[in-house]
This record gives sequence, C-alpha cells and structure tokens, in this order.
Amino acid sequence: MRRDEFIKTALGLGACSCAGFLFPAAGAARAETKPADEDVEALKGKLDFMRKRFAKLVGILDAHLDEGTRKKVFEEMGRECARQFVDLTGKYRGKPQAFLEEIQKRWARSAEYDEAAGRIRVVDRSDHCTCAFVDERLTPPAFCDCTLGWQKETYSMILGEPVDAELEESILRGGKKCAFRMQVVKNT
Repeated sequence: MRRDEFIKTALGLGACSCAGFLFPAAGAARAETKPADEDVEALKGKLDFMRKRFAKLVGILDAHLDEGTRKKVFEEMGRECARQFVDLTGKYRGKPQAFLEEIQKRWARSAEYDEAAGRIRVVDRSDHCTCAFVDERLTPPAFCDCTLGWQKETYSMILGEPVDAELEESILRGGKKCAFRMQVVKNT
C-alpha cells in the first residue's frame, strides 16, 4: 500500500487526527517506497520459486503413488488447508445459506444450496486457479484433489454432516472456471 493510500485509510477510519505530524513530507515518502517495492519483488521471486518446487513435488507424487493413495494425500492437504480458515467458516456452522451468500461477495460467481437434496453447487468467479500453491503453467491437474478435500472439510463442518465433493470443471484440468458439487453423504 502506498503511503498516500495508507493516510487516506487511516484518516477515513479515524486512526489519526494529525497525519502531518505522523508522516514526513511527500518527497521522503517517495524515497521510502523503493525498499518496500524491492521487498515485494523479492517475495514474488520466493513465491515463484516455491510454486515451481511445489509443482515438481506434485508431479513426483502423481508419478510414484497409486491413484488412491495420491488422492488421499492431496485430499488431506486440502482438509488441513480448510481447517486454517476456521475463523471464516466456523461462524457459519449450521448456516449454509449465510456462508454461500458470503462467498458470493468474496469469490464465488454462484453458490446454490438445495437443502432437501443435501446438495451444494459452487462456481468460482476467477478465471485462474486461486490456490496460492499453484503455478497454472506447471502444476499437474492431479492437484485438484486437494481442493476437493477443502470442499469436503468446509461443507461438512458447515452442514454438520459428512459431504462428498465432485469437481465439475477445473482450470488446471483445462476448464474455463472451477466448479464444485457437494453432496451430503447419507448413511444407509
């Protein structure tokens, strides 16, 4: 965030009443942005490096694990990722419609819940894979099993009963978007 944007935000929130006292002249502000820009570029380089290595790891797992084991590994990764979002999702336990409304504000193009059928369908609005680990040019499509784990964990927690997840369409698998269908698992 540039200093002028920060000042506007701080003033808008009432965080300070004297920006002139807290922040030096504009010329000094411009001089201080260069190191921050360099830090951002350095972090982008590290992220790119990690995404490349991660894509290689996914490829190795895909090549050396049988399909069932590979799916379990990636699904568990996705479930663990979902557990990291409990601050967002936990408040929606028992309130699936409210969660779907929230994600439509944040990242979903559409989100539908058929309570009687126990079915949820979500379509992401992004035309790129939104996973921070993914480099679309390099990450093997098998990694989509990770997002299925995320969907299962998230919607099982929100609904209070286990769900299965299916990938309708995926960017990593050649689609134009990511779309998921979750179904409550009925005990028979």
